[in-house]
Amino acid sequence: MGYDAISSDETFSRSARVLVDESAIEMTTEIGDTVEIWTISCDADTLRASAPRLQVRTGMHLSCRVMVDDTPHHVTAAIETVTASSGSRAALVLRVIESSPQGVQRRSERTELHVPAVVTALVCYRIAPDEPLSAVITDVSEGGLALSVADTRPRENDRLRLRVRVFEGMIDCELRVKSVRPGDNPGNQVLGCSFLECSAVAGDIIRRWIERVNETAAPARPDNVRLALDILPADETDKARPKSAPARLRPAWQL
Repeated sequence: MGYDAISSDETFSRSARVLVDESAIEMTTEIGDTVEIWTISCDADTLRASAPRLQVRTGMHLSCRVMVDDTPHHVTAAIETVTASSGSRAALVLRVIESSPQGVQRRSERTELHVPAVVTALVCYRIAPDEPLSAVITDVSEGGLALSVADTRPRENDRLRLRVRVFEGMIDCELRVKSVRPGDNPGNQVLGCSFLECSAVAGDIIRRWIERVNETAAPARPDNVRLALDILPADETDKARPKSAPARLRPAWQL
């Protein structure tokens, strides 16, 4: 059954059951803090759980990524009640309010590359405004790009400004960080970003940039290479070679 055929209520219930199966899971607050939630049980889309008492409050939204039916989902739950259960922990009632599949199908195909760039913090939880970050663009599409940064401070929902010059022109636009995952090296992160407020000029530069990179990366077809080098197949070469008259051997006495 496809996701379009599954009701939101059913998806929320499935997500709640997955959270309970996790038993203990790190969830992110609206401002980027991480809270470890101990899940206990669920009834449809409502969960019973506990958390550090000083880190939660009624009305707070908590988000995480979990696998639902073998598909990664971004799940958000709202805290409906908080009741102190001890000096350090509180009992919670949460309700799943969002569960959306992630990475099922990209809006546009991404092109892999390696381009140094500079991004500047605009509205970030852990980074001061206007602080520059060195980055490497590792893939790009018309809807967004991936940045590799040697910095662990960027978080989901941060806003950044990208400035990078490519052959087609200068790209200057805002980005929203949609996902964060560890990079290949310690201290590195890969940021999945979407374009925000991208001008028509910047959008045209991005499209032409992607087209050029794809054309450069596309392997040449063997037939085209033969044609370009004016090389005929072996059988055609034999046909095209002019026939020379057979050599006539002279008797020894005529030499």
